[in-house]
Amino acid sequence: MSDNLRSYTKALYALDGVVRRVKDDAWDNQSPNDDWSAKETLGHVIWGVRRMANAMRDEGPPPEQPEAEVAGESPALAWGEALDDVMEALDQRGALTKVVSTPFGEMTVDDAIGILFADPLTHAWDIAKAAGITPALPDDLARKAFNMLNAAGDAIRGPGMMSEAIDVEEAATDADKFIAVTGRKP
Repeated sequence: MSDNLRSYTKALYALDGVVRRVKDDAWDNQSPNDDWSAKETLGHVIWGVRRMANAMRDEGPPPEQPEAEVAGESPALAWGEALDDVMEALDQRGALTKVVSTPFGEMTVDDAIGILFADPLTHAWDIAKAAGITPALPDDLARKAFNMLNAAGDAIRGPGMMSEAIDVEEAATDADKFIAVTGRKP
């Protein structure tokens, strides 16, 4: 297993741990991302995970639709199906060396998931906050995501991307530093 696959898988399951604890009546709660509810946030991640699975199978991206529709009537069920789908696609011989088109250009699946792991990790925190539960982000993954995003600097900032980083104390946890660099207040 590559380090990138380990990080991506760990991030997906960190999100899964949050999704499984969200009460049905909390999906419409506002997330820290001002644009989306918890359900819409999950719909965004589901679409991205499906896009990766489809790319590995040489299929086009899933159809564009509102995030709430992607999550559907049962967001946890839709998430579970998407998670199973991407894990099955990743489990195929040669999956990590396959070259796919990503928002960052063409690259191997292994390189792509080495970047994309930050998305489910970020949104695990968003959904947990919206639902009033503890996100429990793994320290090593939060540190890796912080280092990657911090090094990207302004390239990750702007409309439809991340807000300006929030200042935190040097003694802040790895998870708080990661969340702050995404523009969210820990």
